[in-house]
Amino acid sequence: MSSSALAPGPEVSFPLLQEEQHQRELSLLRKRLEELETTQRKQLQDLGPSRERVMVGAYRDLARNKISGEGDARREDSK
Repeated sequence: MSSSALAPGPEVSFPLLQEEQHQRELSLLRKRLEELETTQRKQLQDLGPSRERVMVGAYRDLARNKISGEGDARREDSK
C-alpha cells in the first residue's frame, strides 16, 4: 500500500476543504434567512392580522412570479 492511499495529497484535500467551507457558508445563509423570516413574521403580526394576510400573500405571489417568470410575461402582454 502506498502512502498516497493513506493520506490524500494537496490536490485532493484542497477541493474537499473548499467544499466544507462552501457547506458552512450555505448553512450560515440558511440560518440568516430563517432569522429574517422569523423577524418579518413577527413584524407582520405586530401590524395586525388583516395586514399580515395581505402582505404574506403579496410576497408569496411575487416570489412565485419571479420563479416562474410570469411577472415578465404579464408586463410584455400589457404593452
